[in-house]
Amino acid sequence: MCERALFFSDLDGTLIFSAAKRQPGDILCETKDGQEISCITARQAELLPGLDIIPVTTRSIEQFRRISIPGFRPEYALADNGGTLLVNGIPDPDWTADSMRFVRESARELADCRRVLESDPCRCFEIRMVDGMFLFTKSGDPESTVEKLSEAAGERVRCYSTGSKVYALPAGLCKGAAAARLAERIAPHRRTICAGDSMMDVPLLDIADAAVFPEDMRGAGITAPEVITAPRERFPEFVTEYIARIKDR
Repeated sequence: MCERALFFSDLDGTLIFSAAKRQPGDILCETKDGQEISCITARQAELLPGLDIIPVTTRSIEQFRRISIPGFRPEYALADNGGTLLVNGIPDPDWTADSMRFVRESARELADCRRVLESDPCRCFEIRMVDGMFLFTKSGDPESTVEKLSEAAGERVRCYSTGSKVYALPAGLCKGAAAARLAERIAPHRRTICAGDSMMDVPLLDIADAAVFPEDMRGAGITAPEVITAPRERFPEFVTEYIARIKDR
């Protein structure tokens, strides 16, 4: 019998979704200071405890730990866009040390990006250095902000936006590279299936043997040899059901 595949999945928009999109029967999986943040569907709540999924997220360690899904406790998770490996919830110090090398190598470019953000009139949130690894803020015109950042970033920093959120990350902090590195460490010969829903997930989808993403991303140039697409509406439930359906193949 062939070994089961490794499943890597982005979190926000791929495995969980905003509480702003909550429908009757959906279940909260994240709150902060009494505010409802994220949800899963009732069907996901049934399936996720039986699934071995490795979350891959740009969330900080603290933000990742806020997510609570009864019975779903991944052995491995990649936070900070791959910069932090959590093993049973605890950061792996050797992994973090390697990631900080990428941060040091891009220190000058990150400083340039911070200066751009400090003077950007579109910025509408504080500038954060997330877990000491990358810059985060929000913008009223994220496309304009990313364009300005990209001019300062050079080759060592990658700049993205998702909604109003804006990121400037060391190029070495890459979801795809991190997932490939972890796969080599824990199961080097197993098939990999990766799911994501945004341009920040393209490097993760590209390293997959099979990539799962919303059908409106077909033009993103994803290079995985096999692709599975679905409508963006209720995409997290589709991802969960797909993994449950094929997990023992």
